[in-house]
Amino acid sequence: MGLRMTTATTRRDSTFKQFVKRVPADIVARSRGRSYPITLPPLGPTPEEVVEVTIRPTISFSLRVRDPAAAKMRTGAVGAQLERIFASLRGAAIELSHKQAVALSGEVYRLVAARFEVEPGQPGDWEAWKGFHWAAMEGRIPDPPTISWQEIMNERNAALGVFGVSHGPVLLDVIESLPPGDNARSLEIRFGLLASWVLAHHGLEITPSSRLKLLQQVAEAAIDVGWAMKRASQGDYSPDPRANRFPPIDAETRSSGTNLATLFEHWQKDTRPAPATLATWKPVVVSLRVHVEDKSIAQLTVRDITTWKDKLVCQGRSASNINGSYLACIHALLAHGVRNGLVSQNVAATVNVKQKRSAGTRMLPYEDAEVAALLALAAKQRLPARRWIPLLAACTGARAGELAQLWAERVREIDGVLAMELRPAEDGGTFKNAGSERVVPLHPVLIDAGFLSFVHEKKNGPLFYGHVTGQGERHASKGTVNHLAGWIRKQPGFDNPRKAPSHALRHWWKSTASRVNVPDSRADAIQGHRTQGEAARYRHFDLKTLARDVACIPIPNMELDQSN
Repeated sequence: MGLRMTTATTRRDSTFKQFVKRVPADIVARSRGRSYPITLPPLGPTPEEVVEVTIRPTISFSLRVRDPAAAKMRTGAVGAQLERIFASLRGAAIELSHKQAVALSGEVYRLVAARFEVEPGQPGDWEAWKGFHWAAMEGRIPDPPTISWQEIMNERNAALGVFGVSHGPVLLDVIESLPPGDNARSLEIRFGLLASWVLAHHGLEITPSSRLKLLQQVAEAAIDVGWAMKRASQGDYSPDPRANRFPPIDAETRSSGTNLATLFEHWQKDTRPAPATLATWKPVVVSLRVHVEDKSIAQLTVRDITTWKDKLVCQGRSASNINGSYLACIHALLAHGVRNGLVSQNVAATVNVKQKRSAGTRMLPYEDAEVAALLALAAKQRLPARRWIPLLAACTGARAGELAQLWAERVREIDGVLAMELRPAEDGGTFKNAGSERVVPLHPVLIDAGFLSFVHEKKNGPLFYGHVTGQGERHASKGTVNHLAGWIRKQPGFDNPRKAPSHALRHWWKSTASRVNVPDSRADAIQGHRTQGEAARYRHFDLKTLARDVACIPIPNMELDQSN
C-alpha cells in the first residue's frame, strides 16, 4: 500500500516549515538508526543545504524555508529522495565491481568540489581534512569525526584536539606515529554517511564486502578532492587531472539494485492497480524471479524471458494465458521501469507465444433451453447470488462481476424508470474499464420474480457478499463470482468448456438482442461494451428508450419460486 502524500507542517516553536513523514514498518525494522544525507535544493536566494536524516518510525526536520510554495518544492524533492532510499533498502543486495565502486565514489568528489570551490577556505583546513582521511584509512584512530561537509572548516579544531596539532607537516608525523588498526570500522565512521548518500542517490543496496570496497574508494576520492580544494584555497583553479579518473555511472549500475520485487512495488505505488490485478500478478513476478534466480532488472535478457516463456508452455499453459497474464505483467513492469529510468530497455517487449485460433475453441453462448434450465435451477436457490445473479445476467447481459458488486441503494427509480446503477462497489470494487459503468433498466421479469422485494429487505449495503472489503484486500465480490461459477459448472448439462458458466449468458443476451432487432449501439450501451469510432463518444441514450429495449428480450420459460 502506497504512503500518503507528505505535506509541509509548522511547529509552534519555529517559523520554518517542517517535513514530517511516517516510515514504512518494514524499512524501520530493517534499517532503524541508519543515517542518510538528504539534499534540500536551492530556491532563489535560498542556497542548497544538506541535512542528515536517521531512519525511525517518523522522520521530521526543518525545510529551512518559510514560504509555502518553496516548502512544497522541497517537500517533493525530499520525498523523492526518501522513496529512492526505501526502494534501495527493499532491493536485493548486489556485489559492486571495482569499476562501479570507483564510478560511485566520483559522486563524492563532485559533491565536495561543488560545495567548496567558490569559497575553499585556508590551506590548513584541507590539511586537517586529509589528515583525518589518512588516519581513518589506516585505522590509526578508532573514532574519527564523521565528515560533515557543511562544517568542514571545524576539522582543524578537531585535529588539534585529537592530534595536538591542526595542520602542517607535523600533523602527518603525529598520525604516522600512531599504530594502525581496524580501518573497516574507522572508514565506516568517517565516510559512512557519504557512502550512504551515494547509494541512496542511485537506489542501491550492496553487500557488506561491497560497502567496504566503496568506503575505500570514497576515501580515495575525498583525498583527491582535498588536494584540489587546497590548491584552490591558494588561488590555483587549474583543472584537476584526478577529476577525470572516475568512469561514468552506467545504466546497469543505476538499476542493479532494483530487482523484480522492488520494481513491482514501485509500479504498484505509481499506478494503484485493482486488488484483483495485484493478486493475479504477484505469482507471475514470483515465477520469473525464481526462474532468473532474482537477477536485477538490469541483468535481465531477452533469453531470460524467452526461456521462462518456454517453461510456461511446457507446463501446459495456454497461449492466451501466457500472453495475456504472464508476459503482459512483465512487459508492463519493464515498460514502467523504462519510463522511470530504472532500466534502459524492455527485454519482454518482443516475446510472445504465437497463438492461432483453432476451430472448436471459440466461446459460445447458451441456447434458449440452457438459459431456461439454469434460471429454473436458480429460482430454487436460497443463496442470493445463486438465486438472482443468473436472472440479472439473463435480463441485462451484464457481467457477473459487475452484478456481484451491486448495492441495495443503487436499485431505484431514475427518471421514471426502475433501474440499477452498475458501478464499482463502494468498498473498493473495480470494473473492467470506465465504459462499464452505466445505468441499466430492470426487465419486467425481474420485477415479477420479486427482485425489488429482495432489495427492499436488504435496505442497504452489498446484495451478494457478506462483508465490506477492507483496504488493500481482494474484493469480496470476487469470491461470490467464483463460487457462482463453480456451482453452475456442477449442475447437469453445464460442463461444456466452450460455454463459460456465467459469461455464456452475456453472449446469449447479445445474440438475442440482435434477433429481436435491438440496435447494436443500444445493446452495447446496455451491456457496457466499448463502441468504436469517435462519433460513439457523443451518443447518449435515455433510460426510457433503453427500458423498451431491455423489455424486448424474451426470457426463456422458467419455474418462478414465488416464495423468494
